[in-house]
Amino acid sequence: MANDRVMEYLLMPSFIKTFSEATSLNELRIPPEFVALHGANLPFDCRLITLLGRRIFLVRVLNIASGCHFHAGWSDFRITNEIVHHDVLTFIMVDAGVFLVKRYNPRTGCPPLGDLQATGYGDSYHSDAPDVDTSDDYVPTQSEGGDSSDGDDYASDAGVLDEDGCPTFTVTLDSSNINSTLEIPMAFWRRHIRMISLQDPVYINVNGDCWYIILDHNDTKIWVKRGWRRFKERNNLVVGVRCHFKLIDRTEVQFYVWFDQP
Repeated sequence: MANDRVMEYLLMPSFIKTFSEATSLNELRIPPEFVALHGANLPFDCRLITLLGRRIFLVRVLNIASGCHFHAGWSDFRITNEIVHHDVLTFIMVDAGVFLVKRYNPRTGCPPLGDLQATGYGDSYHSDAPDVDTSDDYVPTQSEGGDSSDGDDYASDAGVLDEDGCPTFTVTLDSSNINSTLEIPMAFWRRHIRMISLQDPVYINVNGDCWYIILDHNDTKIWVKRGWRRFKERNNLVVGVRCHFKLIDRTEVQFYVWFDQP
């Protein structure tokens, strides 16, 4: 019986797409071959669901000269699920017009960590609400960012790699961190992480509770653009707390974080 269900799943119609900011921000073209084979089962309004079924997204299908597209509702799905350039997406039609959508990081070949964790939107892993105090317009000044081990002579805690070989940096929070945002030492990032990873979410693990943050940067500084406000509030961070960030995954950037109270 179980084998029958597995075979049924494997035979479900499906297609794959690589997301491109150039062509897919507001609509996504469905492969013509898929439409030719299964178009009769595509209703005017389709539904997209993710692995954890956190939410069902209604997406309208538009059939024009250039082909069949997920149109109205697609950008909402893309933004809410933070799909970024070059993400690989698979669409499995589990029922007429109902698609299970799975996302894969093109560098790791695996789904992002957060897509597999059973935490709801607005909980520790993700927040729909933008961080008011880390807006798109924020750019740190030279004097902001707390007391961290930044600079070209950067070294990790105690000046060497941690005992288990994981690079670590420490920030003692000041008022700018509490009232504004957090900076990540540029020298640390350049030494230990690929610069291209700045465009991807960064994962933070605190005692098994997983969060992610979105970064922004200029030529000299890296700062948290989204996610810091909720993180600091949920962890009761105040001025004087020492935050230790241990890099435990350099590919899908992930830090283990612990705190020393003042």
